[in-house]
Amino acid sequence: MTSTSRTMLVIAAILGCSTVGYGCNKTPQEAQQDGIEAQRKADEKAGEAQETANNKIAEADRDRTEAANEARKTAAEAQANANEKIRDSNRAVTGNTDTDNPRTWAQAKIDDVDNMIDAASAKAQTAPAKAKVDFTNGIQQVKRDRDSLRSEISALEGSTGDRLDKNKEQFSDHVDRIKSNIRGLEKSL
Repeated sequence: MTSTSRTMLVIAAILGCSTVGYGCNKTPQEAQQDGIEAQRKADEKAGEAQETANNKIAEADRDRTEAANEARKTAAEAQANANEKIRDSNRAVTGNTDTDNPRTWAQAKIDDVDNMIDAASAKAQTAPAKAKVDFTNGIQQVKRDRDSLRSEISALEGSTGDRLDKNKEQFSDHVDRIKSNIRGLEKSL
């Protein structure tokens, strides 16, 4: 309430007592104090009501954020499961189930990396904003590393004997480093 409004309220209280005459035995100072006290109580109640409203709004915002994060996580997990099933189906459709075939062997390892990326991405959906940004930046590098694995498949296919074994070992080491990076990113969430 503005000071003008308060002044008018006090004057009205004073005039009300003086015009009634009897029934109001307060001095103008007492009437003014009563008006000031009434205003203080009204301000206090208004402040309490505003604080209660602010608390309820904050709680609703937290609930909304939590629900949105949970929905994103659920959607990401569902997508990760679908991606894994699609990869399995693609191997079955193309007939790439022979683990002795270097391409099939390598693709299975890449699929494991993809599954880890999907699972980590699902977990990141409920992470705090800063952690989510750091994760997104880190996972981009992991995806570039994963993509470089695909180019190594042709080296595997063109190898035989000891050279194939050495290429498979290098490929496996590369996959293990990528998986380790993914686990590190997950721990930061």
